[in-house]
Amino acid sequence: MNNQNSEDKIIEKNSSSKLFIIIIALLIFSITIVGVSLATFTYTKEKENINTISTGNIYLNYTEDTNGINITDAYPMADEVGKKLTNEDQYFDFSVKADLTGNVVTNYEIAAEKTETSTLNNDEVRLYLEKKVDDTYQEVMAPKEFTPLKESTEIGTLAGTMLLDKASFKKSGIINYRLRMWVADDAILTDIQKSFGVKVSIKAKVDLDK
Repeated sequence: MNNQNSEDKIIEKNSSSKLFIIIIALLIFSITIVGVSLATFTYTKEKENINTISTGNIYLNYTEDTNGINITDAYPMADEVGKKLTNEDQYFDFSVKADLTGNVVTNYEIAAEKTETSTLNNDEVRLYLEKKVDDTYQEVMAPKEFTPLKESTEIGTLAGTMLLDKASFKKSGIINYRLRMWVADDAILTDIQKSFGVKVSIKAKVDLDK
């Protein structure tokens, strides 16, 4: 009988030790996941892509079927003309929305990613970004040729993409943007049909020390 009790105690002790080790392992795993989730969050190409952290959510929203803008079979035009393009297929509207809690600052960057099927040269296109203030759009980035980054940024915008804007949220809010793109007026086009397309992507990072 005593031997049986001793064996039961040994088994109980071993089980308790294993349970303790498993709990510690799960706690370490949880801490690792939380640590990663507080660092950097990224989203791109989805109609409403949401990333959640302990301080809230940040969204990239757009209403078109594709996340970006394309120019095909277009004629060269001056910047002053391109900045006023009004046809629905000549501009791309999107918004960045943040739902934040606590004393944090969320920094974000908007970039244009060149599509693989583009055949125009980078210096043959012009991009122009505005944001909506009250009921009008104001210039954020003046007309500029597609200029890929040589190195990735600290926030995470990748080398090879074009940085369009960088800003921050200190509280919940929404910013509406409008992107236009056209063929540069000094581009020399041949009889071969050419095209150029970009997709909008956003990288963001939350600073919990602010």
